[in-house]
Amino acid sequence: MAGDNYRFTPDWVGYIGKTLIMLGMVLVFGSIGLVISRYACEWIFGINLTGIDYTQITPADTKIILALKVIQTIGGGIGMFLVPAFVFPKVIQYRVSDLIIWNIKPSAWQLLAALLMVVFSMPLASWFMDWNQGMRFPDDWMDIEKAIRSMEEQASKVTKVFVAANDLPTLFLNLFVVALVPAVCEEFFFRGVLLQYTRFVFNFEWPAIIVSALVFSGFHGQFYGFLPRFVMGILLGLLYMRTSNIWAPVLAHFLNNAFAVLMSYFSKELSGMRLFDENYHFDWYWVVLSFVMTALLMFALRKYQIRTLYKN
Repeated sequence: MAGDNYRFTPDWVGYIGKTLIMLGMVLVFGSIGLVISRYACEWIFGINLTGIDYTQITPADTKIILALKVIQTIGGGIGMFLVPAFVFPKVIQYRVSDLIIWNIKPSAWQLLAALLMVVFSMPLASWFMDWNQGMRFPDDWMDIEKAIRSMEEQASKVTKVFVAANDLPTLFLNLFVVALVPAVCEEFFFRGVLLQYTRFVFNFEWPAIIVSALVFSGFHGQFYGFLPRFVMGILLGLLYMRTSNIWAPVLAHFLNNAFAVLMSYFSKELSGMRLFDENYHFDWYWVVLSFVMTALLMFALRKYQIRTLYKN
């Protein structure tokens, strides 16, 4: 039969062209969001952020920090990722719900799986972070390595000031800006649009998961944080594929970020606990157990998915 000789051939040219359009939307709408948020900050806070040395910001600079949170939300979240996630499907003549499976209510099991994935994968992600942090450049590139480490250390200091909170209103604001907005905006774009579109083109889920994880980690712009984010991107992609529901990875992404925000808020209370020390390193057996439990969870999700499809 003719069908026996059929081979699926992906449209590489079309895929590259449309992916460039997608990334172009990120730049355009992100820039528009940045401009809008900057003008909003000038109007609301009376602050012109041009020329500010962000490395010198302290917790006392409350208006500047609030302004940065507005920019992060409108420019970095809604503009860069959420708007393209809804516009790009229209450009390639897909329904938004075909890529972002957001109109189906998640089951309790799927939400529990998202929570378990975050808990189980923590030692594994920590190990990849340690491995990434320990990477060294060749001797001839030592100046580049020092420059990268210096920039990322400065960015880390700014982040600590950004998420610092001394009261509940600030904590809830941080949970919204640092956890909820990125979880929704980034998952709609990276797992919903980029992963699904890539999967449709190549007719295979693993290239789609890897591509979306690579781009997801790359957009965060941290060399010494690339590997753990890449691994998290793969797990989020698998969670999306195994649940066929965007809200499961959204919840997992939210919980992962919220944990960091809560750790910062309760840092004084947790300072005596070795597990919550930022310099804590998991022993090898915790890393192995983390890998096994995460793999078993994904296997269980796959079995559940197959059983559900069979029933339907």
